[in-house]
Amino acid sequence: MHRSWLRTKVNESKEKVAQKVTERAKSMVPVQRGAETDTCMVCGRTMRQTAVVRGEGRVCSPSCARKWAEGLKD
Repeated sequence: MHRSWLRTKVNESKEKVAQKVTERAKSMVPVQRGAETDTCMVCGRTMRQTAVVRGEGRVCSPSCARKWAEGLKD
C-alpha cells in the first residue's frame, strides 16, 4: 500500500469521527424557548425549565416554600 493512500484514509476517518462528535454535542445543547422563563414566585429567581412543570406556582428552595406557606396562614 502506498503511504499517501493510507494517510488519506486516516484523515477521512478522523473527519468522520469529528463530525459525529460535533453532531452529538449539538444535540446535547438544551433548546432555548422564546421569552418563556420560569421564575420563583417568592423571590423571582430564574429557574431551570422542565417539561413537567411550567409557569406559575414554582418555588426555588425549601426556604421560599416556607415563606410562601407562611403567607397563606395570614
